[in-house]
Order: sequence, then C-alpha cells, then structure tokens
Amino acid sequence: MKSFLITFKPLTESPERGWDLNDFQNTVQRHNLGKQRVVRWRFRNRHASYGDRVFLLLQGKKGPAILGCGTIATPLGKQAKPKEQSILFDALTDPEREVLANRADLLAIKGGESVWRTQASGIEIPAPVAAMLESLVVGKSPKAVNSALSSNSDWTRDELILVLNLYLKNPASPPRKGSKEVLSLSRTLNRLRTKLFGPESRAGTFRNESNVYMKLMNFRRFDPHFRSEGKKGLSKDVKADEEVWEEFAGDAKRCQRVADAIVKSLDDPGVDSVWLDAGIDESFQTAPEGRLLTRSHLIRERSRKLVERKRNQVMKRDGKLICEVCRFDFAIHYGDHGKGFIECHHTQPLVTLPEGHKTHLDDLALVCSNCHRMIHRRKQWLSVAELAERVRKEARFRKSSVR
Repeated sequence: MKSFLITFKPLTESPERGWDLNDFQNTVQRHNLGKQRVVRWRFRNRHASYGDRVFLLLQGKKGPAILGCGTIATPLGKQAKPKEQSILFDALTDPEREVLANRADLLAIKGGESVWRTQASGIEIPAPVAAMLESLVVGKSPKAVNSALSSNSDWTRDELILVLNLYLKNPASPPRKGSKEVLSLSRTLNRLRTKLFGPESRAGTFRNESNVYMKLMNFRRFDPHFRSEGKKGLSKDVKADEEVWEEFAGDAKRCQRVADAIVKSLDDPGVDSVWLDAGIDESFQTAPEGRLLTRSHLIRERSRKLVERKRNQVMKRDGKLICEVCRFDFAIHYGDHGKGFIECHHTQPLVTLPEGHKTHLDDLALVCSNCHRMIHRRKQWLSVAELAERVRKEARFRKSSVR
C-alpha cells in the first residue's frame, strides 16, 4: 500500500485554488454525522490505487497540520476523473477546532520537512515518513488546536542585529518589500530559526518577507534623522528593538562585524539546536551579540580537553590553581576534595569566534565559580581585569571602613 498527501488551504489565503472554510467545515460536519464519508479531491498522481492511504494536509498560516486520513475509494477498473480521486475518510477534523497532528508533530518526523512544504495535492509520501505518519494519526483521537502554534516567536537579539545591520546600510532609503536584500535576509533568518527555535515555535509564515520588512521599518521610529522630518515609522512597542538600536545603531561597523559573525555561526555544528540546550546556566546572561555567539563562547569554556590542558599547564608552572580574579584556591578551602578544580573563562571577543579562530590556552583564564558567574551576570560581560579591579576596590573600601 502506498501513501499520498492531499492538501487543503483556505480560500482567503489562496483565491485561485483554495477552499471556502465554511464549506469545508460543513463537509466535516456531514462526515461526522455519517452523511458524507466519501469526498472527491484534487489528485495529481496517476499511479494511486484503490485502498492506498491518504492524509489531508492543512497548508497556510495555521499549517502544516494533518486534518484527516482515509483511503482511495475509486473502484477498481473505474478510471477516476483526470486529476481527481474519491477519498473515503476515516477521520476528518475542523481546522478551527482540532487536528490529527499539529506542526510540532510533523516537524519532528525525520525527513518530512520537504513533504510538508508541497504545494501540490496528491503527491506520494516517502515510505519512512508515511510509516511514522501512520503510527502518529491513524486510529488516534484528534488534538485541540493551540492558537499559540499558529503564531511566530518573539524576535531574538540575533535576528534583530541582522535586521538592524541591513537598515544601517542605507537608513535614508531601506530596501523595499520584495527586494533581493529583504528576500535574502528572510532566507538567512529561516536558517537561523532551526538553531534558535523549537519546531512548535516555527509558524508557516516564520520571518517571511512581510515580517522582515515590517521589522526593518520598526527601526525607523528610533532614527533621529527620520523623526526630524516629522515621521514616525511603523510603531510596535517592543523593548528588544530599542535595546538593540541603543547598543548598535551608533556603531554601524560593529553591527556589521557582529552580524557577519552570527551568519558564520550558522555553519558551526557546535551551535546547532540552541533551543535544546537545557544545560546553559541561567545565571549566565546572554551577551549583547546574541544567543548563537554566546553559545560559541560557552562551548569553548566547556571543552573538557582544553580545560584540562589549561589546568595542567598552570599547575606545572605555579604548583597551584587559583582564581585570577579573587585568588580563591579550592584546594586550600576544600582540601583533597577541591584539588585540581577550577573553571575556565574564554577571554577572546565573541565576534572573533566564528572566524576559524582556534582556541589557545592563553585565551583561557582560570576563575572560581563565583567570579565566573559575576563576569557573565550582566548583558555587558566584564573582562577578568575589570572584575579583578572591582574586587580590589571593594577590599580597599572594607579595609578603610574598619579603620
């Protein structure tokens, strides 16, 4: 038995090939009442046979999702109309209320992403994907629609930096919607989404050209040159936009360097699936340069081989491991239990990390756990020297207060 995918898209989203949602909902109601189980459907594949499995895919803003499943009901020996088949539905759901499988379910199926992007109705589904889909929906109860799944996630600093970088290249006349620059950025942001967001947060309209253009125009409301002409730009009160503007708008070259570093990080396997990383300590604040470059930084700090080599180097040279900020020695405070323990902090600027920079032992500083977290506590990370000066200053203050 083969498996095929047929499609449904609301008329409001596809005037030429869409189906009126009210008509479809009436069909679902008649099916559930047992009055209409067989429905004729557009079907491009001529090699389908009676009894082959069929799944109904919801396309558009609320997709991808599976709305129904059934089998081909065109009798053997009878030729179906060109590009049509009769479908006997076992299950059929109203997309406003229920689905058999939601976006998160479908995007979790290995090898299925290109299948869900199809625009044609009646394509054959690869066997491994079909097998997983069969076990996921056939004979299973429908799921209530979660409205959160049809919306896009909030914009991250990484994404906002890329958009602002495009804006700063020509603030007097930013690229128009549909321009090659906006389309290119949309494609880059969709590469970025697989590293920053889980499947359930990636709507079908994720960072499309309309989203990108609107975000580009949002930055105009912070631009003093634009406002001096009495204009306001697109307004949506998002604090993150303003924070990124304040951080980077005054230094276009720095914004360009960080944007370039983020794009280069897309090819770094070490920063794949940041959204899955539950191991990042919440006390480590994401750097101004965004989550991907922060991830690159932490990977270098957590390299067991590199950290062990650094510890061995310092132990061989100094005979002890002490914090370069506060001079704390784990061996002194905890005895044998603390011997050989200390953390490492990567001292190189984040924007250098994706440029093929190989981490050297001199790039690492030995720090105690407390000082390490103090370095990363604010969005503007402190250097080892800056934190050490703060520690010395506080020590001098306490000493003078005692006198």
